[in-house]
Amino acid sequence: MDLLLTFMYGVQDSVSSSVNTIKLLKSNSELRNKVTQCLILNGVVFMLSLVVFEKVLVPVVLCLVPLETSSLIDVILTTLFRVLWVLPLYVISRLLNVFWYQEIADLVYMDLQRNSSSSRSESHRTSKMSLSTVLADVIYSVIVQCIFLLQAGLISTLPAIGNILHIAHMALVYALYAYEYVWMGQGLGVIQRTAIIHLNWCYFIGYGLIMSLGVAASSSYFVGVCVFSLLFPILLISSHFRQKNQFHGLRVPPLPLFKPSIVVTEWIIKCFSRTR
Repeated sequence: MDLLLTFMYGVQDSVSSSVNTIKLLKSNSELRNKVTQCLILNGVVFMLSLVVFEKVLVPVVLCLVPLETSSLIDVILTTLFRVLWVLPLYVISRLLNVFWYQEIADLVYMDLQRNSSSSRSESHRTSKMSLSTVLADVIYSVIVQCIFLLQAGLISTLPAIGNILHIAHMALVYALYAYEYVWMGQGLGVIQRTAIIHLNWCYFIGYGLIMSLGVAASSSYFVGVCVFSLLFPILLISSHFRQKNQFHGLRVPPLPLFKPSIVVTEWIIKCFSRTR
């Protein structure tokens, strides 16, 4: 019963915190402008261009060419579109999103600092890591997350329950993405951050579930990227409204799903160190 309640608390927080997010966006014009930039790039420019190409341009062109050449034309159009438009825009949007997400996190933090009397503020940045420590932590975190994504991919091949487990894995990743901005501000390293996930895994699956389902339902990888980029700013802002690392405190046994990824990462680092 505690498992279900904790899961539902996670879903509830991801939705109810959106109310605070909307209020914050209304009161903070700088934050609102930054989120709007994300929406325009990822929703209007990127996703809309994919939809127009797949649903309008390609069908119209194929109607105008002979039937025997339609397959070849379809392949040529799709290849050119992805090489000349989708891939460059994908790279640019990913780079811009990285900077914009950090700016959004900083703006939320500063706003909550100005309104620190709020009982729900999770704006306590208890310590700052040095630049070298931050770089090492980011590299370590990226490797762990990449291996975890491989783990999620392998899990998805299991019969019957593979897709469900894959969605749960991705929900954990998306929740970790959102909360990392808060936890890194508190000086928590990768091991500490994943330990919080392990102790509250059921809550975080619920918290990241809507994002995970939205991406999973996307018609293609790039549409999934757009869906993630559209929803993530809301999830990121919402993560700042949770009381300091308290996730309802119900008794749920820990589940160290990131442990295999951490072990493999440690092995990779040790092998790399020996070759130097």
